Amino acid sequence: MSHEFESGVFNTDAAWHGLGEVTTTDITAQSFFDRAEALFPVEPLQLWGGNPAEPDKMVPIKDHRKAIWRPDTQHILGTAGPGYEVIPNQVLLDFAKRIEKEAEIDAVVVLRAGAKIAFTAKLRDLECVVVPGDSIKRNIVGYLGHDGKTGFGGLFTNVRVVCANTLGLAMHTDGQSGSGQFSISHCAYEIAQIDRILEQIDFARQSFPETITLYQMMRDVQLDDADFRGYLNQVYALPQVFSPDGSSRPGDILRDMPTKADALMNAWQHGIGQDIPGVKGTAWAAFNSVTEVEGRLPDAANSRRRFHSAMFGTGRRIVQRAEIAARQLIGL
Repeated sequence: MSHEFESGVFNTDAAWHGLGEVTTTDITAQSFFDRAEALFPVEPLQLWGGNPAEPDKMVPIKDHRKAIWRPDTQHILGTAGPGYEVIPNQVLLDFAKRIEKEAEIDAVVVLRAGAKIAFTAKLRDLECVVVPGDSIKRNIVGYLGHDGKTGFGGLFTNVRVVCANTLGLAMHTDGQSGSGQFSISHCAYEIAQIDRILEQIDFARQSFPETITLYQMMRDVQLDDADFRGYLNQVYALPQVFSPDGSSRPGDILRDMPTKADALMNAWQHGIGQDIPGVKGTAWAAFNSVTEVEGRLPDAANSRRRFHSAMFGTGRRIVQRAEIAARQLIGL
């Protein structure tokens, strides 16, 4: 499955995919990790080369890459270079334990057989309402990879991480330097810096109040369908369209990107949260429509390409432009 969910535990509210355990009991970070089966062993594994048809002639590959595996399940989680050092899952648990006074653990997930694990913790006393029934929480997400690509890190985000898709969304929309995010690679020197870096994390609520004020200002600006069309054209900034006679006209999303326009109009009229009183027909609804379409979960045959675009390329830039355009609507 695209969400790559293996196991997990969620506090009170189930994940969108309906998998994992949901608990309504106040449990510790240790219990979350235990019940999510997130404390499995991870070790390096020697790689061998040669002709598989002649196993007696296989030789160890040295000074190149090594495998990363789970000896309990015998899953190969990834490969890495010779300088790679395994970071035990206990380190991520220690991170979660350190923030329990500041935040309440909300979710712990194991992804793709253990190639990644992550937790979400809600900062205490930090939940704001955009409109009644539409509240935003500020989270701390911690993550650790054993795939040879993903390091150990943490970030402040409004995303609740419950699967690979939401982890990617959090890391690539909120995981930016200078925004309360840190990341450590798998090498001996950097692993030695974990304690120092964790001690320097500032839990002073980041830019959350400013973000909520922005969303509330969006809520107070009314838009009709024509305004929404203009907003979309500003966000997507389509190039000029030239006719065979040499004339041109401005690009228009409804005329020139009808499939995308249908998805956006559907989100504008019937998307997530549009049934909450005070959302529909506002700049907040317009912004949410773009983020829903550009960050939606993958489906169909082109899902991998579309999700990659949303998280790493064009989709992410469009969401950034959507916020800029929304700021202009409210006069910022």
